[in-house]
Amino acid sequence: MSTVLITGSSGYLGTQLCRRLEADDAVQTIVGVDLAEPQEPFSKLRFFKLDCLGDMEAAFSLQPIDAVVHLVFVLNMTHNKTRMRRINVGSLENVLEHCHNHRVGRLVVTSSTTAYGAHADNPVPLTEADPLRATPSYQYAYDKIMVEARLSVYQDLHPDCDVVIARPAIVLGPHAQNFLGRYVDRKIIPWTTRPAPMNLLHEEDIADALHHLITQAPRGVYNVAPAEAVDLAQVLKESGRIIISLPSWLLRPLTQLAWWLRITLLTEAPGAMIDYIKHSWAADGSKIERETTFRYRHTSRQALEDFLQRDQREANG
Repeated sequence: MSTVLITGSSGYLGTQLCRRLEADDAVQTIVGVDLAEPQEPFSKLRFFKLDCLGDMEAAFSLQPIDAVVHLVFVLNMTHNKTRMRRINVGSLENVLEHCHNHRVGRLVVTSSTTAYGAHADNPVPLTEADPLRATPSYQYAYDKIMVEARLSVYQDLHPDCDVVIARPAIVLGPHAQNFLGRYVDRKIIPWTTRPAPMNLLHEEDIADALHHLITQAPRGVYNVAPAEAVDLAQVLKESGRIIISLPSWLLRPLTQLAWWLRITLLTEAPGAMIDYIKHSWAADGSKIERETTFRYRHTSRQALEDFLQRDQREANG
């Protein structure tokens, strides 16, 4: 695995992955593609300031690419559904075209366990064999289904390419930057009654997992989620947050109304987010440990606590 190209290399996850590849003696060159400049200097990094919706020929033509890691995806939902889908799905289409043209032999793409959907009849835990049932009302998760469907077709048409799909749980940790983190990072938090436990993935574990999926994993789909789920409300209460428990039949439409009115102080996601608090979508993340040498180093609780402690450190200066 001499040369690895990463789309979204300057982002939160891309930067952590670059650190792993920088320390990997088997990797000689990291080709980074992003619209933002790198956050850190890496001796192996050859950076290209390019739009993943445009011409990336310069990056792909630098030298033969052994593996491509596609990380570009809109993490924080917007009201512009067309633009969001163009970035989420269109960027993948563009990357696939370049992979085809340059005969890339390995492609790793991040999906999400949210793609399973949040339903009362979900098996616990969900495995890679379970169907993806996210609904269009939660575009982040539904676009992940569209991405995976396109990857399945590409794998069938390109048997010489190993397509690896990572389905991580929600990522938290000291440097997490996502809407769930901001939702729980308040003194007063609306929450549904009788919530389901939730898988949370530590930022260090997702970076380690991607490194192993790039270098070791057979083709296929891999949930990335620690074994136990956590009661978020309980941990948030222990940290001094005030939890306002409302029935989901009330909280869901209130959240949707705030989303429609663009009241970001109340929510950064549509009402369907409440389904992911109410119903279980915990996943079995053991396959990656069976197929690679990756091992989880943090629990779901530790991921949340590390995120909350970061907030406390900042408040203390």
